[in-house]
Amino acid sequence: MSAALELLPALVASGPVHTRDVARRVGLSASRLTHLFGAQVGLPLRRYVLWLRLTLAVTEVAAGADLTAAAHGAGFSDSAHLSRTCREIFGLPPSVLSRNVHWDIEHSL
Repeated sequence: MSAALELLPALVASGPVHTRDVARRVGLSASRLTHLFGAQVGLPLRRYVLWLRLTLAVTEVAAGADLTAAAHGAGFSDSAHLSRTCREIFGLPPSVLSRNVHWDIEHSL
């Protein structure tokens, strides 16, 4: 899974991430990647991608981007979608996290 983990931050930053594309890049079927990722990383691939998208958006807000730009840059439909998802996952809005948390998404696991 190290190959997938290394690829994912750049893929998330460049746009939508599709399991089949990640699987093709690491030489596995999508179903095998999904199974192995969950077993070895400890959470589903889609959830990990969501976490990376959230950290990317919060990092962008901390760097001065407005919520809408950060949301779109991280693949959320709008700032409300980003805020709602951030509250569901972290219990805080992205503006609070951006002031108090620093993530290095290149080395997140």
